[in-house]
Amino acid sequence: MFLKAFIFSVTSCILLAIPSSCKKTTSLQTSTASSAINNSFDIILLIGQSNTLAGTVDDSSALTENIDPRIFQLGRFGTDNHVVIPAKDPLQNITPVNGCIGFASTFAKLYADSVLQPGRKVLIIPCGAVSTGFSNNHWNRGNDDYSDAVQRANFALDSFANSRIVCILWHQGEQDVKFGTTAYQGAFENMRNGLFIDIKAKNLDSIPFILGGLVPYWVQTNPQYQHIDSALMGECQRLPLIGFADPTIPFVIQKPDNTVNAIHFDGNGQIEMGKRYFAQYQKLSGK
Repeated sequence: MFLKAFIFSVTSCILLAIPSSCKKTTSLQTSTASSAINNSFDIILLIGQSNTLAGTVDDSSALTENIDPRIFQLGRFGTDNHVVIPAKDPLQNITPVNGCIGFASTFAKLYADSVLQPGRKVLIIPCGAVSTGFSNNHWNRGNDDYSDAVQRANFALDSFANSRIVCILWHQGEQDVKFGTTAYQGAFENMRNGLFIDIKAKNLDSIPFILGGLVPYWVQTNPQYQHIDSALMGECQRLPLIGFADPTIPFVIQKPDNTVNAIHFDGNGQIEMGKRYFAQYQKLSGK
């Protein structure tokens, strides 16, 4: 399958550039999870665009050492579709990227270490997709990626008894830099409210919904980007149970060369963002 070309433009609607070392895949090799696993899952719903998944990893061992027996994912490709399989990076997002990781695995491990109750497992539902936003009709209520996330969440809740969604993790905004603060917040809040209606979970509006800030170096290169970053940050003041994983606190997340693939966190940045997402989860949940 040919790699889509993603061309960065300051004056037109942005398409995210995926590094050549991170080629899009249509299938992933994963081992089948044992049918004997306990099907009581704490579910993490991962949604958004490429900074959910496109952190380049220089050391390939980071991709082979990250399988945790407590953490699974809901597969989507080939015979893995709608099957519970080990959560090995790259996760089976809508557009998985070889040689890259996101923040969800780090978040899930921290959750499993400090929150997960005995006899339960973690299930990540990965629904990240590169170059997707509200402006190009992927994440508005009823759009394709929105509907995919809703269907998969409902499938897991219907299929695995005593399972529950414990948090929603969202990283998106780069695609929608032409939106002003008010327009972006309106689009986000409409999506959030739609999820509360369409996902058939009890008290979904009482779980943490955590957003992440955009790459700090990239944000500073254009005032439009700063508007979107401010919109994301502002949601935690506007709405209850909204957290903001800030890439500038307690220190600014950077790369050895910030100009290389400037729009994306690298693998180390993704790991750090996973820690910051989890810190927000702890703050909101009290766990």
